[in-house]
Amino acid sequence: MKKRQILLATIMVTCMALCGCSGGTKEAEDKSETAQLSEKSTDSEGGLERKKIGVAFMKSDPFMVPLAQGMKDVCEENGMELIEYYADNDIETQISQCDDLLQQDIDGLIVMPVDYEGITPALEAAEKAGVPVVSVDAEAAAKEKTIAYIASDNYKAGQLCAENVLETLDGGKVVILSHPEIKCTIDRQAGFEETLAQNENFEIIAEQPCKGLMDQAMNAMDNIIQANPDIDVVFAINDGSSQGAIASLQAAGMIDDVQVYGIDGQQQQADYIMEGLLTAEAAQRPYDMGKGAAELLIKHFNGESYEYENLLDVDLITEENAADYEGF
Repeated sequence: MKKRQILLATIMVTCMALCGCSGGTKEAEDKSETAQLSEKSTDSEGGLERKKIGVAFMKSDPFMVPLAQGMKDVCEENGMELIEYYADNDIETQISQCDDLLQQDIDGLIVMPVDYEGITPALEAAEKAGVPVVSVDAEAAAKEKTIAYIASDNYKAGQLCAENVLETLDGGKVVILSHPEIKCTIDRQAGFEETLAQNENFEIIAEQPCKGLMDQAMNAMDNIIQANPDIDVVFAINDGSSQGAIASLQAAGMIDDVQVYGIDGQQQQADYIMEGLLTAEAAQRPYDMGKGAAELLIKHFNGESYEYENLLDVDLITEENAADYEGF
């Protein structure tokens, strides 16, 4: 009987020891998982120095240089990593690049949509991954899937160009080199057309899309000139398209008789104005735009308040102030 009691006591002690070990192992696992979650939370929600920002640019051109630099400076100041992709004006490429950025476990995404509506799948993927998105320069149609939008006052940019036309001409035939796939250029064109409509003596005789590219704009302008060389004004939605128009008009010997307008603000455009090749230019602030996009993500990370729409002012460069203008 005594031996049986000793045996039972031994078994009970052994079971308690085993249970204790089992409980200790479960507790250790819980602590390990908690530590991992805590570390991940710190990575995504803690100091800015641990943040990783992805940016999907529309294309690589002179405008993107100061735009990207603004983002880089903010990220560098805050110890954040910036990963840049350029889509070469192809929406499928941009969607793939956004997916690749999401696979890299980014904390925030800045998108300059190649296509106003076509970018939606990338925004949906970011939303599903819980990654906040800021659209820069060009707004997305699915804006509810972005936290903020920063761009120039593009309507005003077109408006300023049209106001200059109204001030310098009493009427005439107008050509528009457009880019209907993106919101910013849609707004520029709307600002130009609606302002120009104040004088019924102006007639828009042709509109050709050129994706803001110099070579496509040059080809489009060549075709327009062949069909109808009676042209007084060309409104181009960006610098690339205005440069294409200038090249085409020069080749046709018409540059002295046509007023050409552009939007962006490259230094070369100010030079063109002083040379008499370009009539006026609505200048943007790409560095401030890029800087502002990164700062909007920081405000989001820090739980600070911010506006959804953030519009930067634009200035009109003419022969009166072109010599003093410092572009990019």
